Amino acid sequence: MPETHRNIYAAHGKRQILVADDELVNRELLRMVFEESYEVLLAEDGEQALQAIQENYNTLALVVLDIQMPKKSGLDILRIMREDEQIRNIPVIVATSDQSAEIECLSLGASDFISKPYPQPGVILARVQRTIELREDRDTIRVTERDPLTGLYNREFFFNYAEQFDRHHPDMEMDALVVDINHFRMINERYGRAYADRVLKRIASRFRTMVHDLPGMVCRQEADTFYLYVPHGQDLQEMLDKASQGLAGEESAENRVRLRMGVYQKADRGIDLQLRFDRAKMAADAVRNSFTRTIGFYDYKFHEREL
Repeated sequence: MPETHRNIYAAHGKRQILVADDELVNRELLRMVFEESYEVLLAEDGEQALQAIQENYNTLALVVLDIQMPKKSGLDILRIMREDEQIRNIPVIVATSDQSAEIECLSLGASDFISKPYPQPGVILARVQRTIELREDRDTIRVTERDPLTGLYNREFFFNYAEQFDRHHPDMEMDALVVDINHFRMINERYGRAYADRVLKRIASRFRTMVHDLPGMVCRQEADTFYLYVPHGQDLQEMLDKASQGLAGEESAENRVRLRMGVYQKADRGIDLQLRFDRAKMAADAVRNSFTRTIGFYDYKFHEREL
């Protein structure tokens, strides 16, 4: 699933920060450091901190998190955040005097550290500002490189990463695959936009899982078309069956969504990437109206027609 876009500015235009520390003097110190530049939320134990994160996930720019707190420790909160897609990308700066905890905190997703006793206010503000700016830059990149509905790469970034992959794996034979949904426009009209969007997200999620360990990559090229770039030799029918099975919870023959795939095997790296996928698209279109074939392969006959 794609990350939900977060509006990290409060109503009055300030970014919002949560300070979670069980010691009153520390909370007040950080509140005074931050209040001129940020809207500051305060929590005095782990449960309050987690509740504040969950309730304000869409506006929180950053969390300053004490490790040692009652009810839930900072480490507990980091573990919970890591498993929750809605809040996992909120940056966290850990406040601790225990340097041995830093490695575990980093492995759980912490962005930075502030040592205790707290350093000069200017140092704290600089570290907080830097962490927020880095995360905002990453969020901007994520928004521009990903399809907002499915979370897959968009076409431009997909081609960019595919070119990088080719450079780093010059001897690996790759297949260019194009997957289309049969009669997607009719599905949209008959069952509605929400149903069609669920179908697209389910297909995207399944292809993302499939290519993760190959290695390979996938993008949503447009409406109902997906591009996959995978090592040659995969069980393509199995991939298509897994992507098609029980889409959107519809198991009846009347409602079952059907996919077709076009394959350009051992894609020629001497030609442009777009042309490689154009050839796979030609193969997919060749089985568009077939009742028996769901996978088409680009071959010399297609090449002769191109010439």
